Amino acid sequence: MRAGRWSVASLGLTYLVGIGAWSNARGPAPLGLPAMVRETEGRKLTHDETLKWVADNRAWRRATKTKPIWARAVDASEVGVEFQTADHVAQKAKAGYWLCVGVAGEPWFQAREKIDEKYDASVEEVKKFAFDQAKKTYRVFKPKASSRVWAAQVKGAEIEGFFVRPNYDPGRPLYSPAGGYVVRDDAPDPYQAPPKDVWLVQQGLFESTYEFVR
Repeated sequence: MRAGRWSVASLGLTYLVGIGAWSNARGPAPLGLPAMVRETEGRKLTHDETLKWVADNRAWRRATKTKPIWARAVDASEVGVEFQTADHVAQKAKAGYWLCVGVAGEPWFQAREKIDEKYDASVEEVKKFAFDQAKKTYRVFKPKASSRVWAAQVKGAEIEGFFVRPNYDPGRPLYSPAGGYVVRDDAPDPYQAPPKDVWLVQQGLFESTYEFVR
């Protein structure tokens, strides 16, 4: 190639190098770039966007819990203490609530009346989970055969993850990568009745502790 002149091959190389430099800078792709080199980053849906996505995609499916939980009243010494949930957020224990633990040892909080709506109380067991300072007496609760919820798996090429604001602490939204499940209280038509309670279950936990029903 003569000095001062550019070949098609060299222009192409310069073009691709420029794209690489732009990509490393993580800026938005210029609209003039071919579709094959535009980056498509997944979105993290907000709480409202998550529920809208579920409704738009008619994704609600009726499900039932299949595994028991352990639960006990929050101790006075635990009020205000943070517990790391399976949903990538720390929840503070509140007086009057019950500390619930799933089969994977994951903690969360519920009012006792919410537990009684969905579970039947069973035997007591003395246990020490990873977050307990000492052995505690827990009550085993088994899912009611009649208990139902609505659940929707949130996933798609455009979705990186999503947030859900639980009633317990709306100021600390729960987060799941794409593939997790948003769950709500039962209703005749989940697309007409706004949820009274909504929560989030990570994909692995949902698929090992819930099953869909017709």
